Amino acid sequence: MNKITVSFMACLLLYAYSFAQVTTLTFTGKDVNEIYVRLDRVVITNLTKSWQETIHYPDTVLIMGATGIEDAENASQFSLFRNVPNPFAGVSEFSMQLTEPQKVVISVVDLEGRLITETEQSLPQGMHTFRLFLSTPQAYLLRVRAGTDHASLTVINTENAGTNRIDYVQNINPVLWTSPLKTDKGGTDNPFNFGDEMEYVGYATINETEVESERIRQTQGTSQSFELVFTIPLLDGQPCIGTPTLTDIDGNTYNTVQIGTQCWMKENLRTTKYANGGGIPLGTTTNLYLPYRYYPNNDQNNVATYGYLYNWKAVMENATSSNTNPSGVQGVCPAGWHVPSHAEWTQLTDYVRSVNLYLCNADADFIAKAFAASLDWNSSTGTCHIGNTLSANNATGFSVLPSGWYDSNYANFGNNTGLWSSTQYDDSYAKIRFLEYNSAEVGNIDGYKAVGFSVRCVRDE
Repeated sequence: MNKITVSFMACLLLYAYSFAQVTTLTFTGKDVNEIYVRLDRVVITNLTKSWQETIHYPDTVLIMGATGIEDAENASQFSLFRNVPNPFAGVSEFSMQLTEPQKVVISVVDLEGRLITETEQSLPQGMHTFRLFLSTPQAYLLRVRAGTDHASLTVINTENAGTNRIDYVQNINPVLWTSPLKTDKGGTDNPFNFGDEMEYVGYATINETEVESERIRQTQGTSQSFELVFTIPLLDGQPCIGTPTLTDIDGNTYNTVQIGTQCWMKENLRTTKYANGGGIPLGTTTNLYLPYRYYPNNDQNNVATYGYLYNWKAVMENATSSNTNPSGVQGVCPAGWHVPSHAEWTQLTDYVRSVNLYLCNADADFIAKAFAASLDWNSSTGTCHIGNTLSANNATGFSVLPSGWYDSNYANFGNNTGLWSSTQYDDSYAKIRFLEYNSAEVGNIDGYKAVGFSVRCVRDE
């Protein structure tokens, strides 16, 4: 099971103008590897006073106990829209709609009323976007005056942008929005006192399913941190959602495997043709310039399990080197799939390194066993080597087999394998990922383009 967690920060703020104690609840979705997860909504319930509020994406803040705060107020001459993101790591953007030309004053003050930065501009009718930079992590009030109308936002900064300023970004004119965003809750008029019993629960869409976090109940007081935990099935190692198998032009069917956000072929490619019907000759020699495929260990019977070995010319067909993500190179892969770039392989290995379950001896470099199949590898006694205790292999379900290579002679069948990328090092070499029975690491090396290595394709997204 994987755990998606939401880090929850609750901080006590002083609102200088009303001298009222204000509690601001700020919610941020993250997974167990500190990767951002978008919260669809958060439900906040005051069990003591029997009220409930829901904040919806993109809002992440609820202010309790405030008086006189105008949050995203819909004024007669203009509308102010909540900044996104909020909280923000030094930089955030906000927009306002003017129904007629106006002189606008925008100021940012801290919650003790000290002016942090200010800008004054004469703006035409339309939708205007600004970018806010703040250097000190804390809560602020962003105020806007347009003629006799005014509105304000509570903004939460968490990092240092190195400056305090407000930059004008763009004007969309004369297109107007009819009303400000209604999903932004901002503040609540419901009563709140320190010591009230509160309950918090978050909702997020994960793997196309809405997931509810565990419910946390506690007495709400001064500054605290919480985690709302989402417990969901780990999709890694499972067939890809919507694409459990794929079929190439020869009619070969392959299983798929989901790892992180990527969908991969779980087996080595064994096609004899490109998706356009062009044939790939069976090779008996190496060549940099002509496409060839080879039997693993020079045995046709190995193809069903190990796939073919291909030189880089065959892998790429007529495409040029690519290191984008996705690569955009279909090459030898079936329709809807492509040859992974070095960047895509790096995305895969970086993700696996980030998951403790996949590490041997808690070492982020020792991930080879998590990729290697649990059979057919030669044995090794080295700690965390692929060949040491095969039953401990293949935590990711990627199921890499030791198909060896062809370089004028067939070599290392049972010992190692190389998997092509679409990214060249130079005219003669291209990047491959390399696994070896007596190693704990996944190698990132340059393979000679004339050599036959294996191919895994990744799904187009």
